[in-house]
Amino acid sequence: MPDVRAGEVDPVLLAEFGPLELWTATVVVVRAAARAGRERLGRLSGSFHAAERIRERGGRLLDVAYPTFERQTGLDPAVPPTALERGAREVVVTGALASTHPVDDVRLAVLAEVGVPLTALDAAATIGPWRLTATRGEPYSDGTPTTAGDLVVADARGPVTPVVGDPPRRLAAGPRTREVVLCAVRVPGIESWEVSEAVWRAANYLAGT
Repeated sequence: MPDVRAGEVDPVLLAEFGPLELWTATVVVVRAAARAGRERLGRLSGSFHAAERIRERGGRLLDVAYPTFERQTGLDPAVPPTALERGAREVVVTGALASTHPVDDVRLAVLAEVGVPLTALDAAATIGPWRLTATRGEPYSDGTPTTAGDLVVADARGPVTPVVGDPPRRLAAGPRTREVVLCAVRVPGIESWEVSEAVWRAANYLAGT
């Protein structure tokens, strides 16, 4: 069974933003995850009324705590910062949550179920432990540049993904990724257990347990 762990959070971020937490899990993706993911999104499309939820939340599937946090960090909460969320808007037109590949299908399912955004990294491209911090301008571990003050998840070698947004392509989990590191950040206004459970749920979906 996948092990969900709490990561370190820079005290400076806690002082500025309040009770942030980082939750991670590493999981091997089973073959059955692809079919299960498609079936899960099919059921959710009909039962969770994702289109109505997107309309109610101003074009987002997220729990309302996350757009509030995005506003605190200087982002426009009306503009989804990840490709997954932008794609999810299609449900308003099609009425269905579109399947792409097992990892993104699980992320989309958890987003629709509980409103918690997950990041998925290729475990071959990152090495724990992971922590929540702000950059001093150092690049992501694949060389992609950052700006000083960017909020990121970092591993033992440096930044691996922004707290809000997509990870660099060479670090992100994709259709052929066999082992995945799932990350989720608890922000003020959402309970700790909700975020840790979202990571646990996604990890178990991918592991087929």
